[in-house]
Amino acid sequence: MSKFIKWWVVLFAILLLPISVEASTFQDVHQYDDEIQYLVERDIIKGYSNGTFKPSQPITRLQAMQMILREKKITVFENVENPNYKDVKEGSYGYEVIAKATELGIISGKVKNGERYFEPHAAVTRAQMAKMMALAYDLETDQTYTFTDVANDAWAKPYIDALTEERIIAGYGDGSFRPNAPMQRQHFALFMARHLHDDFKVAEKMDDLLVHFIDVGQGDATLIQTPTGQNILIDAGEHSAGQKVVSFLKQKDVGKLDLVIATHAHSDHIGGMATVLANFPVTQFLDSGKPHTTETYYNMLAMIDQKNIAFQVPKVGDRFTFGDFALTVVHVDSKASNLNNASIAVKGTYGDVNVLLTGDAEQQAEQSMVARGGLRSDIYKAGHHGSNTSSTAALLQMVKPKYVVFSYGEGNSYGHPHAEVIQRLNYYKTKNYSTATSGNITFRTNGKQIHVSAQPFTGTGTISKPTPQPKPTPPALTPNEKPKPTPKPEQPTGLISINHATQQQLETIPGIGKTLSARIIAGRPYTNTTQLLQVKQLGPKTYEKMKPHITL
Repeated sequence: MSKFIKWWVVLFAILLLPISVEASTFQDVHQYDDEIQYLVERDIIKGYSNGTFKPSQPITRLQAMQMILREKKITVFENVENPNYKDVKEGSYGYEVIAKATELGIISGKVKNGERYFEPHAAVTRAQMAKMMALAYDLETDQTYTFTDVANDAWAKPYIDALTEERIIAGYGDGSFRPNAPMQRQHFALFMARHLHDDFKVAEKMDDLLVHFIDVGQGDATLIQTPTGQNILIDAGEHSAGQKVVSFLKQKDVGKLDLVIATHAHSDHIGGMATVLANFPVTQFLDSGKPHTTETYYNMLAMIDQKNIAFQVPKVGDRFTFGDFALTVVHVDSKASNLNNASIAVKGTYGDVNVLLTGDAEQQAEQSMVARGGLRSDIYKAGHHGSNTSSTAALLQMVKPKYVVFSYGEGNSYGHPHAEVIQRLNYYKTKNYSTATSGNITFRTNGKQIHVSAQPFTGTGTISKPTPQPKPTPPALTPNEKPKPTPKPEQPTGLISINHATQQQLETIPGIGKTLSARIIAGRPYTNTTQLLQVKQLGPKTYEKMKPHITL
């Protein structure tokens, strides 16, 4: 046989071999090769007749539906109800796919001038992609994730959260998701592959910071777990909560505590501390330096002495670093007039995310913090369990928190959290969380995004009542002196308290509308008229209208 004939035989044999379609068949695919190949092998991706995939082109609404239905192995379209889209006629290209996807509830089209349109050739945005995939595969979650360009009330937020929870998407390095950007064909294929196979999913990050707010009833206990494996405990609730804190720490695989902080000596913060110290090795212990003459405080000190734990009273500005996480003392005062204002307050920083924990620090201590500055934080544990003695307008204005945690016991005798605090927070549109309603609450962050384990708290709090003043003891009567008749109590004046009224009550005052009432609440408390007049847009003329109707 001649060489020429042999060459033709070999060529003919090669042509008879079955063609294996690989990602490399698409001459224009240069990334996500494995993911695209995976979808090709399952007949989910077809590509174009000229051997291209056009990876950077926006995927159209029809193409997205075709890919999803192919993956779901829906290829027969019998007795499909007409979705009655104005721009998709029966018998037109893609009609059956669009009709079936509508029947399945994956898409619903848009209404314009009373008519429904599908817009099959319109590009899919990244937000629309999230909704399509979440609905197609019944993906949902109670978890909340943070992207810098996705508002908490955005229509696509639940779907984006669901895909994030499933490790299908992770956003961009700058913390954004770009919800309105057109979805590229290669990215839609990437997310589809991640949904179908764990090998393609976004890697589970092992470098996250965890902040656990432990439900200890009417008290405080916070565990911080750093990306490099250190454990920091701040307070431990009442004595009755000690064992619960120990159990929680063990559940979180805590072998030792690298740093323990007792913010101040009240029992709802240190009552469980002796129990905790008895169960774990502790490297360093911080105390406010203001002692308390209670057995609870003595027992804590005795355990520290017994276990020879390094003990320190920190100074403002002291900084404790654990890898990329840093904890800075922003307040402590061993000479404070009361234990609350002695509280150690700390600000934790990891990447772009900050968390502020202030113990039971009240207005005087908060003023000192504000004077020093640098309090801006994403996560803030409401001071003093949400009492109106704390979380003052000045502090909140500097902190500008996104997330606020209230740590308190349901039905507590103090009325925590107080309505005034929640009203102040409403001005900043914070997401609030409550240990009383959600139990333990965990914040997870990679230094950019923040994920919360609980549902937001929607309570309005309790309106605090002024502390009743004791009645004076009448003087003893001298001989032959007749007692004077007891004066009748004054009738209620009907005046509205600027410091205690709800926003709705404030809006009934002449001259005060919705905006001004919110600003008044944000600036509470007011001790004199001068302070009240500092509220933006509350000038002397407005005050004159208000004056006959209000009281401080």
